[in-house]
Amino acid sequence: MPAAIALDSRAPMPHPWAPANVAADRAVPSLQAGGRAFLGLPAGRSNVDKQWLSPVIRSLLDKHDRVLVLIESELISYERCANLRSTEPILRPTAVSELITVDTMERWHELDVIRHALPPRMLPRVQIASWTHFIDHSFATLWRHLLTAFAVSSSFRQDVLAMGRDAMQGADGAAEQAARTACLCHVEALAMRLRVAEIAAYHNEYGPLPEDVLSARLYAGDYTGDGLTVESLVGHPARRRYHQL
Repeated sequence: MPAAIALDSRAPMPHPWAPANVAADRAVPSLQAGGRAFLGLPAGRSNVDKQWLSPVIRSLLDKHDRVLVLIESELISYERCANLRSTEPILRPTAVSELITVDTMERWHELDVIRHALPPRMLPRVQIASWTHFIDHSFATLWRHLLTAFAVSSSFRQDVLAMGRDAMQGADGAAEQAARTACLCHVEALAMRLRVAEIAAYHNEYGPLPEDVLSARLYAGDYTGDGLTVESLVGHPARRRYHQL
């Protein structure tokens, strides 16, 4: 696989509140042995709220020299872009784009309050980024490889479909469509996880839930028989570690 291409640091970023170099950032000598970490922030009003995040971020700063919080609002598009329960038009990208913008800014505001409650010396060590900041050539390449694996790798495809079927519960007659969109969501999320952890070198990922099946099995080498490994995707041995909070 070709070497990853970093974002041009001169290119305008979609939101002025994100560090300009957050996506193009490369590995640097760590200030602490723990290196750099990231935490995904789900869209909407999940259990991952300000009250939960504040002590978590402080705890991670005790272990790592830099902490990135990745806002995952873009994934709303898989759930909300397809209107599966009415006679209205099935696709509604404009309305969903507005929902994503609103959710992103609400989540950012929560994070900004947490960040500015920290001692001034800690502020530069906490980064906030949206999904868009990491959508570049490297991400697109990873996504294409994983979509191809979804099409041709029986073991990987089986796991993706199993995760998609979980989304069928409570789908109100639109189970098949809900499962399809959930499958695509899981594949994109894995591509982003590799982009942030392996390419941008935030090697420590944290989350409130157990590691998802696709990531766990990929990092365990369970898809090696089909040629799908972390090293084949990113060009170097796997470095990411997942920690459940």
